[in-house]
Amino acid sequence: AGTTGDTSATTGATADGVDGGWVIAEGSEVGYRIEEVINGFDTTANGRTEAITGEFTIDGSLVTAGEFTVDMTTFSSDSGRRDSAFNGRIMDVDNFPTATFVLTEPIDFGAVPADGTTITATATGDLTLRGTTVSVTFDVEATFQSGRVGVLGQIPIVFADYDIPNPSNVSVSTEDNGLLE
Repeated sequence: AGTTGDTSATTGATADGVDGGWVIAEGSEVGYRIEEVINGFDTTANGRTEAITGEFTIDGSLVTAGEFTVDMTTFSSDSGRRDSAFNGRIMDVDNFPTATFVLTEPIDFGAVPADGTTITATATGDLTLRGTTVSVTFDVEATFQSGRVGVLGQIPIVFADYDIPNPSNVSVSTEDNGLLE
């Protein structure tokens, strides 16, 4: 959910290669993307972290369970000022050091993809940011290739839904939303 990268099998895979438990692999990442205007110039703010743990279970064409945790204290962008604001007043990582996603409905991909093929489905789960949990539904793309599963998704985030202060300040203005990737 909102992750990019690969996962590694942890339990016996069946002949189709996907059944079983999978864990988040090293190099996977979670990020945010927010459109902003800095002193009149349009830019995109991004922050990323690879500090994500979790696992999911696949049974045929269904992802039957999944839970992920992100260490919010490890996000970094191209700006120390942005990182300081993110860690402080925006995400308050001292009080809310982690974010979580828990799958609440199975994801039905309809079929097990052929090796190297990407398929799309809809995921529904509980996303907790800054101590507030909201049910979210979003599209995910999954690729099975050479014994690994890659997942990509984007969740639109309205700041007020999670009690996240708008990142705008004297020289930076943003919309009231962004993307969790």
